[in-house]
Amino acid sequence: MRTRVALVTTAAALAAAPAATAEPTPSQKLFRDTVVKDRRTTAEVRSMLRTHTGFVDRRSGYADVTGDGRADALVLVTTGGAAGTVALYVLSTHGQTGAGTKLRAALRLQRLHRATLQLHETTITVTEPRWAPGNDLCCPAKLRERDYAFAPARRAFVRTADRVVDGPGAKAAPGDRTPAAAA
Repeated sequence: MRTRVALVTTAAALAAAPAATAEPTPSQKLFRDTVVKDRRTTAEVRSMLRTHTGFVDRRSGYADVTGDGRADALVLVTTGGAAGTVALYVLSTHGQTGAGTKLRAALRLQRLHRATLQLHETTITVTEPRWAPGNDLCCPAKLRERDYAFAPARRAFVRTADRVVDGPGAKAAPGDRTPAAAA
């Protein structure tokens, strides 16, 4: 009986306790504020960041993707849940000099779902799942990959490729096993 009371008490305490969250880093706070204040941020992303239903992912960081020799911020906005990464921003000071430089969005992808990001020198590849009926959440049949590169004259990123490739849930040739079936 004593064990049962302890389990009920522990369960009640856990249910009442707020979810454990780590304190945002100074970079996360800066990125969040910059994205929220950007007039071209969608209402959905702005609302997620203000209400804490979404947050700047700790995997956000710096890389020179504009090719100017200065680090740019790659900012991932995530839900922390099944939707995963839902927005990507590249914040940059490209083309600015002097004391008045500030981060501005050079790329905004604001309607993503479970997106992943890869860098190939200054090319950004964004991958999203494309499920087919019967696919498990882990194993979409197809993946959509889009490449973006910085166009200095426009001071913005342009899409340079858009392709659909087989995902981990793609049907294998007869006799082959899919990654999901091999597990």
